[in-house]
Amino acid sequence: MTASSTKSELSLARFVESLRKYAANGKRPIVGLLDIPVSLRLEPQDYHDISRDAFHHLPEKTQEYRLENGMVVFIRLVKAFGDVDTFITSVNETLKDVISRQGLGDLPVKLWHELRWPEDRNTLYNLLDLPEENHFASESLQRFDMAEMLRGAITEEAVFDSCRRQAILEFHDSRREILGHELYCSLDYLRQHHLASFLLEGPGEVEILSRVLDEKVMDITKSLAPQMLPDTLHLNMMVQTIFSDRFAEFLGSEDSRFAENLSIEISLENAIADWWEFEDACKLLHSAGVRVGLDRITLPSLEFLSPRKINVDFIKVIWDQNIIGSKRAEATDRLREFASIFADRNLILTRCDSRTALRMGRSLGVDAFQGSYIDALLGKYLNKECKSRGTTSDRKCAVCQWAPRELRKNGCDFHFKAGKILAEI
Repeated sequence: MTASSTKSELSLARFVESLRKYAANGKRPIVGLLDIPVSLRLEPQDYHDISRDAFHHLPEKTQEYRLENGMVVFIRLVKAFGDVDTFITSVNETLKDVISRQGLGDLPVKLWHELRWPEDRNTLYNLLDLPEENHFASESLQRFDMAEMLRGAITEEAVFDSCRRQAILEFHDSRREILGHELYCSLDYLRQHHLASFLLEGPGEVEILSRVLDEKVMDITKSLAPQMLPDTLHLNMMVQTIFSDRFAEFLGSEDSRFAENLSIEISLENAIADWWEFEDACKLLHSAGVRVGLDRITLPSLEFLSPRKINVDFIKVIWDQNIIGSKRAEATDRLREFASIFADRNLILTRCDSRTALRMGRSLGVDAFQGSYIDALLGKYLNKECKSRGTTSDRKCAVCQWAPRELRKNGCDFHFKAGKILAEI
């Protein structure tokens, strides 16, 4: 069962379209429909109560959506819902409370309908009060512009809420220096908490979402740039975004310091999808004075990459605790080789969530690190670094070092900008 509540209404057109997509992909979803009369005029708290009860009583991996006509639908792609008596009883109690509170309305004769698509599509159309099966013409669905819809659906507040900022720290002898920060928007967090009503399927639709999200992150970066400079910012982008007009406008929107302090990271998966296009993107970024990096490199993938033929300024390798095992000797040798070639802090070990990652990386010649453990190390310095008003705890604004929204909400500065030297940790 998905834990997210029905935060926004789903149009009937979008709901029917999603069912058609399932059928086109060979799936036969099971639909559970709560036939709630619109005359009952449920309030947001009532829907929240129904969502909470569904989470407790319906099977896991149940998708939940609130329709624009007030009904609530549940979708399962594999098995039926099973025994729903406890859930229906709790929903009935909620509706009785609504009727008692408003002094009008009646409970529906049959509250729960369990249907299979497409076999029971006519019954579902009747329950939704749609006059005919082709009520939503396929032509209009084909003209549906998902990118434009997502641009309107993803608010600035949602991006701020999903954004994180992680420090990149160099360890060299007794010197600890901030190299910069990665600003990224968590796609999973955004989808779960702000796009719960959208049925995004397949790599095509997720790619559209990623490109729209790139645009949103660029807008956020531009708004924060005057306060963040001269910090070195790392932004994760898709190759397709680099060639867009929006990205060209983004680079030219600030003074010269903006491009000079900008690093663009492209994931290995996105790069190998079209390597020639990736290399063209690298040339374009280099011509604009922007550093380019290859991100999300796993230890096994190092075997298939040539460090001398990758036209990037730095690479980011994901820490894997299994590197300690003797069976990963080849991987450790390969990482040591890459660390030697990408010298001068240009190999960054990421997702370091423990002291072991730091120690193991340093033993293999890695000097630059990023991850939750690195952010935790910086936390001890906040008490003396933070000068923001209204902070009373020992660690003060511990979240502001990685949450960009704090800069906008309370004027809290980013305390650890690029070039800052720290005492030994």
